[in-house]
Amino acid sequence: MSEIIKTNILSLIENIHQRSIERANKVIEEQTSEITKYGYTRDMIYIKAWFTAMNFTGHITKTEILSFIMQHIEGLDPYIDHLMVEQGYKKKLGPHKLATIKRRLIALSLTLDKYQVHNPIHDEDIKMLLIKLTKKHGVSKPAGKAITKNILDDMLATCNLDKLIDLRDYALLLFAWGTGGRRRSEIVNALLQNLVPDIHGGFTYTLPTSKNDKTGKGHVVPLKGKVASAMHMWLEKSGINEGNIFRSVPKGGKIGGKLLGDSIHRIVTKRLKMAGYESYQFCAHSLRSGFVTEAGRRNKPLGDVMAMTTHRNVSTVMKYYQAGAIIHNSAAYMADE
Repeated sequence: MSEIIKTNILSLIENIHQRSIERANKVIEEQTSEITKYGYTRDMIYIKAWFTAMNFTGHITKTEILSFIMQHIEGLDPYIDHLMVEQGYKKKLGPHKLATIKRRLIALSLTLDKYQVHNPIHDEDIKMLLIKLTKKHGVSKPAGKAITKNILDDMLATCNLDKLIDLRDYALLLFAWGTGGRRRSEIVNALLQNLVPDIHGGFTYTLPTSKNDKTGKGHVVPLKGKVASAMHMWLEKSGINEGNIFRSVPKGGKIGGKLLGDSIHRIVTKRLKMAGYESYQFCAHSLRSGFVTEAGRRNKPLGDVMAMTTHRNVSTVMKYYQAGAIIHNSAAYMADE
C-alpha cells in the first residue's frame, strides 16, 4: 500500500471518528433536559468565577480541583467568599454542601470530557477524597415530610375559590398531587394541548417528556374526580385556551405568563404556612413522596402507583410506599396476642 493511500485512509478514519464524536455530543445535548442544562450552565459560571477570583490560569490540574473541593467543604477565604457573594455567584457566605460540590464537579467533568480536554476529576486521588468526605460530611439531610392526603386537604382548605389566584393554587396542587406527584418542571411545563377531555368528565394528560423518558414518547396519566373538577373550574374561570395551563396571576387578577420552578415552591410553602404547618419540614419532593406514601397506606397496587408516578425503579418508589404501608403491618399487634 502506497504512503499516499495509507495517509488518505487514516485521514478518512480520523474524519469519521471526529464526526462520530460531534454526533454523540449532539445527541447528548438533545437528550439532556433543559432544566439539567440550565443547572450545569450555572455551575460552570460559578466555577469560572471562582477560578478567576483565585487567579488560576491555564489548564485545570489536580491541584486546582483539590483546592476547590477543600475550600468549599471547609469554607472559602473570607475575602473570596464575600467577593463571590457580592458579585452574585453565591447566595450566602459559608461552605458548600457536599452535594453541591459534587454537582459542580459533574458539570465541570462533563464539559472537560465533551471538549476532550485533560480531566483531573477522573484522578484516583480526587475520587478517594470524595469518598472520604462522603463518609464524613455526606450524610444527606432527612427527606422532607411527605404531603399525604390529610395535609393536602388542609392546604386546599386555605384556598378561596372565588379568587382566581386561589383557584389556580387549588387546581395546581390537585394536579400536582393527584396525577402521581408531578415534578416542578412537569407542572410549569404542563400544556393545554396535552390535556384531553374524556367521555366521563375527566381528562387524560400526556407528559411529553420526563426525567425517566428521554425518548419523547410521553406518558399518559388520568385526571379523575376532584382533580378533574378543579381543572374544569380553573380553565373556565381563567379563560386559558392554549399554551401553559398554570400561569401567574398578578394583583390585578388578570392571567399572566408561565410559572417558574421557584413559583411552585412558593405556592406550596405559602399554602403549608396558611394551613398551620412548619413549611421548612417539607421539600420540593413532598408532593411526590406524599402521593406514594398515601398509596401505601391505602394498599393501592404498586403497579398502579408506578403507572401514575412514572417511576421505573421499584426500589426508588418502594421506600415511600412501604412507609405508608407500615400501618398495616400485622406484626405490630403481637404484644396484644
